Amino acid sequence: MTDAARATITRISPEALAPTLEKSVLVDVRSPIEFEAEHIEGAVNIPLETLESRCEEVPRKGRLVMICRSGMRAERAAFTLMGKAFQPSVLEGGMLAWRKAGLPIKEGKKRLPIERQIQLIVGTGVLTSVILGTWVNPAFLLIAAFFGAGLTFAGLSGTCALGILLARAPWNKLEVACEPKANQKSGGCCS
Repeated sequence: MTDAARATITRISPEALAPTLEKSVLVDVRSPIEFEAEHIEGAVNIPLETLESRCEEVPRKGRLVMICRSGMRAERAAFTLMGKAFQPSVLEGGMLAWRKAGLPIKEGKKRLPIERQIQLIVGTGVLTSVILGTWVNPAFLLIAAFFGAGLTFAGLSGTCALGILLARAPWNKLEVACEPKANQKSGGCCS
């Protein structure tokens, strides 16, 4: 995003937003796991990567405020919505600034974000590979090459196989409460 595009985006501080929450529409563009861990009461979660295809879900009543962790993803989301005739604002400093201001947060189950899980796995794999390649056998350096190739592919394609795999891991599954379907005799969940 260019500096000129950034300049056209309206920002609102946590202190200015707090008293207007009931008149505002809050769209949190973080991942569902980040949103579940903590969010502002009343916010709607529409992850940035799905926003383009889910614009019709964004209400057009009230002041529209985009939220993310620090404000960067919210800026991209605001720019996307501006192209769809919305007039969004961005929560300046994101959830970090909201928390720092001591404003209320609805907290849920804390999980390590998938991006950090990827960093830990790749970092540990490369470090282990270099140590083993240096002290045991140079063939272990192929592990570091594997991780490097995977990161290069992810950067070029925008698809991270490790991220997709981690998203399906049991510890990253969101627990969704559901009600039995009306016509369902078994009373089971989500069948």
